[in-house]
Amino acid sequence: MKEYLDNYLPIVADPHNIKNMRRVHEKNYKLKSNWKLYVEVDMETLHTPYIHKNSIGVQPVEQSPAKGEWIGVFSRSQETVALKPGVRNLGFPFNHGIYGDGLNGTHFSIIYPGFFIVVAQDCMWWIQKTAISHESVAINVGYCFPEETISRSDFESVSKLYFERLDQVIKEDDLITEYQQHGLHADFQGFYTIQESTVLQLDKEIIARTIGWL
Repeated sequence: MKEYLDNYLPIVADPHNIKNMRRVHEKNYKLKSNWKLYVEVDMETLHTPYIHKNSIGVQPVEQSPAKGEWIGVFSRSQETVALKPGVRNLGFPFNHGIYGDGLNGTHFSIIYPGFFIVVAQDCMWWIQKTAISHESVAINVGYCFPEETISRSDFESVSKLYFERLDQVIKEDDLITEYQQHGLHADFQGFYTIQESTVLQLDKEIIARTIGWL
């Protein structure tokens, strides 16, 4: 595992104290989309201020210095991004034992080939993409919180704010991913923008690996 993930552990997992997280919610469904389109959406912020205007808003990121079988971006913020703007002061305390960038923001990562995992200061969630065909993908979503947070008497009431934000963002990404699938059949093909540098690196990696499998 350490050989596969390489520096994901010291950069993301350890500072965020992921081992203290426990799953509280999970769901499965299918989308009419190529799996790679959804992975690309996870790694670019070009759409964020438009598609997620009311759920996330503007979210500047910097690329993580990933080594091993992952790629990611980091969003610096002294407050959780797992809640909508305007109610972030109503969230849970930060996870016990976090340090460094675990205190200073949120990591958005893809563990190859399609496991998207987000770790904020107070919670964690994932979206796994498993290809069914070139135009269909199975989605598995899970939400996690620290053990001490789950045991709080107000967990059920406060966690609803998190679920509302997380469900809305995932639904918005589901929508545009299926919309992009339709765009693949259009005559006009687009180009990468400067905000999609991480997506470009991701796609180069996928192409290199795909050619290697042939």
